[in-house]
Amino acid sequence: MSAEEDTELRDLLVQTLESSGVLNKIKAELRAAVFLALEEQERIENKTPLVNESLKMFLNTEDGRLVAGLVTEFLQFFNLDFTLAVFQPETNTFSGLDGRDNLARELGLREGDCLKGAPILLEVMRRNRQKEKDHIFSEGDQVTCIPKELPAKHIAEAKKMFEFYDKDKNGELNKEEVKELFVDLFPHFPKNMLDRYVNDEFRAVDKDFSNAIDYDEFLGMYKKLFIQCRSVVAQDISGRAQSACKVPEGRQTTSNLGSKVRMWSLLWFPYSGDH
Repeated sequence: MSAEEDTELRDLLVQTLESSGVLNKIKAELRAAVFLALEEQERIENKTPLVNESLKMFLNTEDGRLVAGLVTEFLQFFNLDFTLAVFQPETNTFSGLDGRDNLARELGLREGDCLKGAPILLEVMRRNRQKEKDHIFSEGDQVTCIPKELPAKHIAEAKKMFEFYDKDKNGELNKEEVKELFVDLFPHFPKNMLDRYVNDEFRAVDKDFSNAIDYDEFLGMYKKLFIQCRSVVAQDISGRAQSACKVPEGRQTTSNLGSKVRMWSLLWFPYSGDH
């Protein structure tokens, strides 16, 4: 075989390995092996492992372990084993980090549709971006934020109250119990409006005509009411913001809008001191 043919064959092989991803995997494995060999050599020569003091201090904090756990979960999710083989020994995080379930729980995330087929880090980034897009209404020094989604702490509180009203512990509530629960959740809502909402939604949710719904069905009703209320206030804020540009200076008023936003806070956060 001539040198030219040998070069062509080599280039073809490299191209094939690169396009299939095998070459990058080999390179990653090689880098991991080199790093581990060097680390072992350093340990033998110095008798003690090299210590990154600033990293050690960071990982001794709750936030530090959370960050390292998110990075580790990201690498594990995509099976980046060779990168992980470098990351774990270099950061000394072979143990002591939370797994995926505990990370999600600590961040207030549920292992549902939002986390399917994605690392937790992606959902954290999505939520941070969403917060930036949330409608914010300012009046004087006060700022009221209207969340895009029902906060996790409210879902947790609703679950506790659902369990409280589930006296026989069968995981279901009848219509009257659901009405009482909604009145308890929203003490400032007009009771007749809540009754009407529960009647309509209960009929739609109770597909097997058992006159009872489980927690997931109740949560769906709870979230739907949140979305409906939010859309009313958010649309009003958006409309006022656009019309404010057309109103002559000195004639702009925000009192009605402020009242609506404060009413939103009162209805959805009746026990919260930070709204």
